[in-house]
Amino acid sequence: MSEEKIPILGIQNSGKTSIIRTFQREFKSLAKLKPTKGIERSKMTFFGKDLIVWDFGGQDRFRKKYMNRADVYFSDLEQVYFVVDIQDQNSISDTLNYFQMVRTALLEYSPNIILFILLHKFDPGLEKETETVEYVKTLGEKLKTMAHPLKTEVIKTSIFNPISVIHAMSNAVLGNNILTNNTEVILSEFVKNNNFEDQIEFILLYSEDLVELGSYFPENVDQTALKLAAKEIFAAFEPKKLKLYAGEFTIESEGVELLAHRIVGEEDQNFYLLVGYKPEKVYNVLALKDSVKSLLDHIEKILMFF
Repeated sequence: MSEEKIPILGIQNSGKTSIIRTFQREFKSLAKLKPTKGIERSKMTFFGKDLIVWDFGGQDRFRKKYMNRADVYFSDLEQVYFVVDIQDQNSISDTLNYFQMVRTALLEYSPNIILFILLHKFDPGLEKETETVEYVKTLGEKLKTMAHPLKTEVIKTSIFNPISVIHAMSNAVLGNNILTNNTEVILSEFVKNNNFEDQIEFILLYSEDLVELGSYFPENVDQTALKLAAKEIFAAFEPKKLKLYAGEFTIESEGVELLAHRIVGEEDQNFYLLVGYKPEKVYNVLALKDSVKSLLDHIEKILMFF
């Protein structure tokens, strides 16, 4: 069984531990979190891969320790997450200084890294605040520029929208996976070719243990709708409940209607395609459902190679 180390870095109180707990669906522990001292390790297993998530404490004394032994902490890595608290603008200078040091260490010891920059605490509702949206956009561009020539991806996350955390952290499980890349293209083309841009809120392809294998989100996705949908998706993904479903079913949500299909892959693995839409925006629900059935054919063919 392969094993991969995934470091998560950021200054104190940026939300690193809460991201890990959200991905593990340990919601009850979020209210009891204390500052991480040193490095805490969490082991997760997905698709035959052991994933060791290293939660690096963000206090200044720990950061200095990591930099003094950069060869130990930053060597031979494939992926790193750096978490930025977008709501704490008073500490942004400290964050940028630390980011620059991490970037320098990665360039020396893991130059082929994929660096995921999580603009965290982009909570539902903030997407409607013009100044905040502009600030987050500018900050993301600045960090990407600073990270050059490292390969980077910028993702907005919030523990109040668990879908955003799953979206970000699933990269750690799958890596630069051809399945995810192909699925993203297929889902986007499906929406575009069927003129569903104004009707579909999002599309998600999940494994049974809620790893995202592909997704579609419009540029101005409704974060509040995603938050409400996430609550119902997590409730539905109780293993005993979920296995009762076969073929098409519906997950009720206050924010959007969720059309869902179970797909049985190789070795009887279960996968789930979730299409979120607002009924008042859909001109013909039956036509939408028929189109989704044609999409399933493409998804099933890709999953055969997973």
